[in-house]
Amino acid sequence: MIIFVKGIIKLKDINPIKKSFNDLPEDQYIKFVNKNFRNRRFSRVIFSNNRFESKKDTSFLQSSSQNRYLGGVNRKFYPIKPDVIKKMNKMVKNNIVFLIGNKKFEMGYHQIRITCGKDYVGYPVPEGWHKDGFDYVALINFSSKNIQGGISRIRDEIKQNEDVDSYSCFLNSGEFLLFSDKDFFHFTDPIIANKNKTKGYRDTLVITFKIL
Repeated sequence: MIIFVKGIIKLKDINPIKKSFNDLPEDQYIKFVNKNFRNRRFSRVIFSNNRFESKKDTSFLQSSSQNRYLGGVNRKFYPIKPDVIKKMNKMVKNNIVFLIGNKKFEMGYHQIRITCGKDYVGYPVPEGWHKDGFDYVALINFSSKNIQGGISRIRDEIKQNEDVDSYSCFLNSGEFLLFSDKDFFHFTDPIIANKNKTKGYRDTLVITFKIL
């Protein structure tokens, strides 16, 4: 059973997906009033017998204990485009399936762009430290531009007045973390635009895995 892995996705699997982040609609569930900092699409995929099957349902619901920011809200997102899903499936098959094992599982593809600017901060994880309620989570970075912050962090426990990570890093393009959601909490630092830059962004695919 895998607990934690840091790895690198093959360039031939990363590069064909990068441009699709330019076509993400605004996340209408963001509560911040000064600037919407998140663009997003979401789709579900079943992997079984070495095959992928896309599901039509694009709703995503977490309990308030799992998500203090939007828990209890049944969010429905625009789906990821079919041609992009095919490329994501290929990427998962080539780089991640063998780490989890050739099992049957449901994946949630959360394709997210977090933006920031000279007058606003981008929050990759507005809900704070959390577990998502699945078996595994993968965080895959596709691109980051003109930003400071964005450090990905995991901890095996959260203690009051203690600030010690089990692991932390800045994920560069193609790098990923895959970890047991049951064993680790995770968080990513807010991002701000680099000095003299008017805007920046961070493109990430978060994949949740539920063993069936």
